[in-house]
Order: sequence, then C-alpha cells, then structure tokens
Amino acid sequence: MLSVPARLRRTGMETKLLIQGALGAEPPRRSDRSLQRLVAQARHLSDLVMTSNGKPVQDLAVEAGVSPSYFTRVFRLSFLAPEITKAILQGRQPSELNAIKLLSAGRFPSAWLDQRRQLGFN
Repeated sequence: MLSVPARLRRTGMETKLLIQGALGAEPPRRSDRSLQRLVAQARHLSDLVMTSNGKPVQDLAVEAGVSPSYFTRVFRLSFLAPEITKAILQGRQPSELNAIKLLSAGRFPSAWLDQRRQLGFN
C-alpha cells in the first residue's frame, strides 16, 4: 500500500486530483488560456471605451462584436488589481479560479486587497 498526500479540487467543469510533491508543494499550475483571453479582451474593450468619445455601450458592443451584457461583464475585468492580472497572465492564479468564475464574480470591490480575497489570491 502506498500513501500519498492528495486532495480533490474542483476547477471549472472538472475535478482534479492534486498530489503533493516530494517537498509538500502542489504541482505547478498550467496557464489558463480562457482566463488569459478574458484579460486580453478586457484590455481591448477598455481601449475601445477610452477612444470612443462617449459612445454608448450598445454601440461599443456592436463594434466589438459582442452583446452589451457580455461587453460590460468583460469590461469590468479591466479594473482588476494589476497583480491579479499579472498572476493570471503568468499562470499563477488560484487553481479554483477559472473564466466562468471570474465572469460571474459580479462587481469587484474597488480596494485591490478585497479583490484578492474575493478571487482566492490570499
């Protein structure tokens, strides 16, 4: 019989078996391309807003090729703390954070520390 420290962790639509390594650390996480795409899209939408000269969201959403609802949900991500954005781009986000959870998080607190707590970075 072999005994190894492990735990189950739900990540999006799947459940992963996380086995601790020899030093007790979790295995390195892989970059989440969906999260990275969302961060990039948020940056793009932010640029659209900044150069829009006051266009309504509906017009900007048409220009971006998305629905107004999706536009506002993704645009909110451009207000994430810089260290959260950097962690996502480097693949250092918490294993339970995925694109669906990030989009459905609702309004983010304006304080970056509270954002970190809400998204599981602390």
